[in-house]
Amino acid sequence: MKYENAKDILPASLLKEVQKYAEGKAIYIPKCEKTKGWGEASGYREKLNKRNALICSRYAAGAGIVELAEDFYLSPESIKKIVYGKKIKLPVYSPSIYSAKQYSDAGVGEEWVRIYLENGGLETPDGEEFFLSELVKIPLRLIEDDADVIINKKSDGYTDVPLIALFEGHRFRSYCGEENLALLRKEKKNAHWAFIFVSHKEYSYYLNNFGKQFQRGT
Repeated sequence: MKYENAKDILPASLLKEVQKYAEGKAIYIPKCEKTKGWGEASGYREKLNKRNALICSRYAAGAGIVELAEDFYLSPESIKKIVYGKKIKLPVYSPSIYSAKQYSDAGVGEEWVRIYLENGGLETPDGEEFFLSELVKIPLRLIEDDADVIINKKSDGYTDVPLIALFEGHRFRSYCGEENLALLRKEKKNAHWAFIFVSHKEYSYYLNNFGKQFQRGT
């Protein structure tokens, strides 16, 4: 192995720090470990795969689409994508409606939402309390306003990101992206694509009143 003079490689400030611990010593600096794929470190992807496998097993054993949707707090359309879909390569992520549709079409819209929220420093609502809808187009009039939001971003491309909303207490409210919502209203948009977290307690109400009305992201 060829040795290099740290003085020729490291910035002076970093070299000074290294010298505090290993001055005059020959040290080996290992390569960075390969970054784990999204969801691997947290174990979420494994949990999701197990859940989907269980859904497929129950479907093969005779359980119906609606029954599985109610038991796993997923829309019937999401259940169909899981049980009818083939094994696929995970789509490429980007903070865009196009990418979100790819994930949703593949039956893994949850992964897109988790990546998006984690990149924004936000936690995903507890799956024990909420189920996540597939990507749907929701009328903006249904989402409550936040009058204090100030628009700081340009419109170019910004409205190409799906909204994330909560349905709780029989009302819709924004979970993140308030600036995006305000900008859409300013542009007088009537509807926009969104993922919606719905309280388990209100699943039946949501499904009966809205679940079959929203346009699907396909």
